[in-house]
Amino acid sequence: MSKPDLETFHETSRRLDFVGPLESLLSEFRSGNIAHRDRTIEQSAIQSHLAEHVKAWDDVFPAFPDLPWKRRTITWENHRGRRDAYLERLIAAAVPKQEVSARLIVNPATVAGMHPRRLARAMPDYEIVGTDITSRWDRLYRIVLFWKHRGLHNYRFVRESIFEPDMQRRPAVVVFFGSCGSLTDAAMDYAIAVNSPFLICRSCCHENISGNTKIVRRRRMVNHFFALKNFFFAIYKKEQKGYHFSPRYYEDAYPRSEAARAIMDSDTILAVARNAPDSDICRILIDLDRCLFLQENGYDVMYREELFFAHKRYDAAG
Repeated sequence: MSKPDLETFHETSRRLDFVGPLESLLSEFRSGNIAHRDRTIEQSAIQSHLAEHVKAWDDVFPAFPDLPWKRRTITWENHRGRRDAYLERLIAAAVPKQEVSARLIVNPATVAGMHPRRLARAMPDYEIVGTDITSRWDRLYRIVLFWKHRGLHNYRFVRESIFEPDMQRRPAVVVFFGSCGSLTDAAMDYAIAVNSPFLICRSCCHENISGNTKIVRRRRMVNHFFALKNFFFAIYKKEQKGYHFSPRYYEDAYPRSEAARAIMDSDTILAVARNAPDSDICRILIDLDRCLFLQENGYDVMYREELFFAHKRYDAAG
């Protein structure tokens, strides 16, 4: 991805409409056209309402990874690593060719530090910082796979909650690879607050926005998986304040964008979130609100399959 391609990104992204797809997919949700077992109704709606966004992504970025599995299944969820690997390659290809004032990349909510370590190896001229509220998983990953990342001098882990980040850093890029629920929104707020030129990331666990741990129960394997996960998340919320949840990101914080607030209220987006484990439309609705929020805060953005590529608009750069 060269400098002219970044220019193309800005030109293309500014032509994209996020409000129209948000309204159309919200109508699909209100009509009950979600979470059908064969997925064809949702797939057809998404292809119709987001066709322009898919084409724009394909026009600007490298070929999207092949994802042949049935959507919203355990197999689909298990292979999200393909999108993460694609995101890593996109970051490593796009960022070094741009004029940035700092050579620092911050990965909040990094958990084990697998992704930032890979970036550190692929981008030796950059300092990569991974942060999370506990160091145990990063330490365990370092011990178990010491041979894989030995001699890696440009990665370091910092114990830190994304809800209370170090605002003194000035990263060139904020990245994350599947931050659960409102951790995604906190990381986006961090990127905005520190005026990061790039925000490149994947959202995850959409049902956990608004401090939510309840889902609409359905008789299918992926739903059972998310129900079990949210059983433990409810415990985290009760006993480990700050681990995945913060009162700053409860009901009144959603929708995030002013544009989405003109279309739906906090009760509606909470209902959307509780259906998200089984519905692509619900996940996309939450993410389109995030796209609009980024636009309102000075970024041009493209979105596809829970992946965001955002770059500060030239006229908004500080």
